[in-house]
Amino acid sequence: MRMLSVRPSRRRAARGAALIEMLVAVAIVVLVGSVAVIGFGGGDRARLGAEAAEVARVLSEGRMRALETGRAQPIVLAEGALTVGPVVHAIDPGIAVTPEEAAFAISPTGASPGLELVLARADFETTVTLDWLTGRVDIR
Repeated sequence: MRMLSVRPSRRRAARGAALIEMLVAVAIVVLVGSVAVIGFGGGDRARLGAEAAEVARVLSEGRMRALETGRAQPIVLAEGALTVGPVVHAIDPGIAVTPEEAAFAISPTGASPGLELVLARADFETTVTLDWLTGRVDIR
């Protein structure tokens, strides 16, 4: 009776090694490409988007707090920080905010005088708006 070899042939092992080498090479190219994209501005857009989302979240949370408690929630934008009621959010120092200062309150009905914040970083710009009548927060 003849015994079958369990070891793969050298030819099959060589093909497997070539496949692994190719996958490692592709992974290195992808890694270098992603670092290049981040280094050339992809990170600026992502940071700006994350900051706009956080500002919108803080404003929405302030509106909800005004509706739930039945008390006006003061909003103050000054010195690189957005304060909504008891919540203070420090805005990323690398992001320019227009207007630089603002102060008003969200009423217990959710209405406010409105706000339009323009956030800018490098060549990218995003606007966060707080609707004066409905209190809806949008990112454009």
